[in-house]
Amino acid sequence: MNLTSLLETITNRQRQRRITKWSDYRRLVASICDGKEPDADKIATVLADNERTLEELRHDAELLARRRNLRDEYDAIAPLESEATKLAKQIDGAEQALAALTAKHEEEMSPLYIRRTEINTIRTRASQARMELRNTCEDRELVAEYDSVVEELSAADHTRASLAEEMDKRESWMRHDKEKAEATPFKNEANRYTEQAKPHEAILADLRAKFEPAENTVSALQARLSDIEDRLLEP
Repeated sequence: MNLTSLLETITNRQRQRRITKWSDYRRLVASICDGKEPDADKIATVLADNERTLEELRHDAELLARRRNLRDEYDAIAPLESEATKLAKQIDGAEQALAALTAKHEEEMSPLYIRRTEINTIRTRASQARMELRNTCEDRELVAEYDSVVEELSAADHTRASLAEEMDKRESWMRHDKEKAEATPFKNEANRYTEQAKPHEAILADLRAKFEPAENTVSALQARLSDIEDRLLEP
């Protein structure tokens, strides 16, 4: 063997030995990352062969663990791509359907909204015309009658409201006294509550007797006022 061949052989063997040593180091890092506990002497030998320190070994093990996690995250998306494509198509289809429905709804509702606006405008003009017709009526007797009925209706409505309010209060007081009479275990106390309820019941009966005529009066005045208003609106 000549010198050149010998040197080349030595160089190849050194290269192979470095590769082998580095492979041993990588396996050591992977073993630690897997949670295994390699032999201390083996660790020392591998570190010495690769001129690495314990701190570098710790760093490399942590880096490998991080890279493994990163690879897991990277690999996680591949099996989901087909599902993502299907979802995108479904979402796009649903959005197109919604857009079509929205367009159809707007097309159908637009004339309805326009017509409603027209009717509201006519209603506003009608209300203004009604007010002006009433205010410009020259029949003084009819206007005086209208004002008189308005006053009567206001008074009658106040009377009806007062009766209704008093009836509500009396009904509440009477109901509470009766509930207390039923709830108490003491006979004397029950009798007392029962007696307290009687005046409310009597007053309530009187109020009810007055309420119906008061309500009839309000109804009659409202009908009369409506008739007068109709006459006020005549040209």
